[in-house]
Amino acid sequence: MYRALGTAMVVAAIATSAACAQERIELDIIYPINQEVFQLNDGTYFTQDNQGYFEVVEGPLEDGAIRCIGAGFDGSSGNTVDGICIVGEDADTFTLRWSVHPSQMSNVWTIVAGTGRFEGATGEGVATTGAELLFRAMPLRETHVVGTITLR
Repeated sequence: MYRALGTAMVVAAIATSAACAQERIELDIIYPINQEVFQLNDGTYFTQDNQGYFEVVEGPLEDGAIRCIGAGFDGSSGNTVDGICIVGEDADTFTLRWSVHPSQMSNVWTIVAGTGRFEGATGEGVATTGAELLFRAMPLRETHVVGTITLR
């Protein structure tokens, strides 16, 4: 009996560690640009609230909706742009907190919240935004996200 109980505990521990394994994620996001830009003496201040769609290139996610909200200063004294992205919809979402990397060539992000199947999720990575596109006179932005996620 003790042997069966011990075996069951080992199997449960292995299953739990497998369920919590860190996995690579790679997403392509596209969204219409919804931002306001305010010109300042030494740069700009802007706010954005972009809602769009992401496609999964790699990872344990399914394609879905995304909303990215952010604001900040960009100018001669530096760049302080940051915000959040809510990935998914309904009861299953996770929230990324992002900020512009000091190189200003990418954003760094960390998972800061999760609901439903993403509750307790952790992860981090880098996002790079490509050129803005025009589709039927509507400006679109494309962002590529790479990192890791651990689902609990």
